[in-house]
Amino acid sequence: MKKLFLLSATICFAISSFAQNTPDANPPVFNPAIKFHGLIHSRFETSLTDSVDVQGKFSETPTRSNFRIRRLELRADIQLNSKWSGVIRIQFPDLKTSTPGKAIELAYFQWSPMDQFNIRGGQMKMPYELDELTSHEDLRMIDRGTTDRIFVNNNLGSYQPGLMFYGTFMKAKTPLSYYAGVFNGSDRSVPYDDNPGKNYVGRIEFSPVKSLRLAVNDQYTQQAKSVSANSFGGDISWQQKLGDKMNLIVEGEYIQGPNISLFNSSLDSAKNIDDYMMSGYFGQALLRVNIMKNWCRTFEIGGKYEHTDPWDSKSASVASAGNSINTITGGIGFIFLPDNDARLQFNMIQTNYEKEFPGSLKNNLMFVTQLQLRI
Repeated sequence: MKKLFLLSATICFAISSFAQNTPDANPPVFNPAIKFHGLIHSRFETSLTDSVDVQGKFSETPTRSNFRIRRLELRADIQLNSKWSGVIRIQFPDLKTSTPGKAIELAYFQWSPMDQFNIRGGQMKMPYELDELTSHEDLRMIDRGTTDRIFVNNNLGSYQPGLMFYGTFMKAKTPLSYYAGVFNGSDRSVPYDDNPGKNYVGRIEFSPVKSLRLAVNDQYTQQAKSVSANSFGGDISWQQKLGDKMNLIVEGEYIQGPNISLFNSSLDSAKNIDDYMMSGYFGQALLRVNIMKNWCRTFEIGGKYEHTDPWDSKSASVASAGNSINTITGGIGFIFLPDNDARLQFNMIQTNYEKEFPGSLKNNLMFVTQLQLRI
């Protein structure tokens, strides 16, 4: 981890020095512009399992069907000149955050003097975890997976205030991209950090061929002066055009890190954060067929398998390890307009627990459909 950040810092310093010492023959002209975007995800979901509600929770009298607005957001892209820009995005449905209400998801500035060196500061998405980094405007399935949710709930992903350096080398042939940042390690839209440490995040992506991308992540988190842990993972993304009308996307990931919420809630007098680790992996594939009909441009079909261990303890001192989760998702979709501006998806989601607990935890099957409109 330290070597990764030392290398990134050295590269950033060298590039920054070069950028400062090299005169700009064409200084950027101040020409401000703002573009507004809107997105809505309207959803119907139903539980196909007795005694399980639409949130996957056991209930003797469950609410087994539900209409809701999953996302409703407004985004402004601010361009001041060719090097200075910024983004503001507000999510309107209330989210599970430490600051209840309408959440500011994105609010950052960006300075981009060259491809190899950029600076971003403010609230942004952390460069960590493939599922989370995939834009929700182009998710392969309707939702991200259980592994993603548990890492986000432990503040190891998603949107956080911080500062990040990133860039891409050999962009034309075999792109090599790096991301290095420091973040609060707490929730989004918080006025002050809620723990004494910070999260240091690094990610490297490499594309040896045009359709293939390999990546590794590392994240160091410090919860207290003597309590720290490391999270790491790797992922692969292969996006291949199979012909004039077909595109195939195949992706996979493995990730591991500390379950901070379990560690903090434990009443054990002597506890080690390394005994409270969680992990997960997934594989997914999506085939898109360009049918180019009057009523529909693209038909898609895909599936995903995911395994999640919320508490993968290797220590005999821990009395009970976690209850692993296996999730199988199958789906079809229809894209009516370019760039997913109008997209309709149908998913069946089967969730199986390693251990079922009568009256509280039960395997279940869900059906979810979602309409996406983007302007």
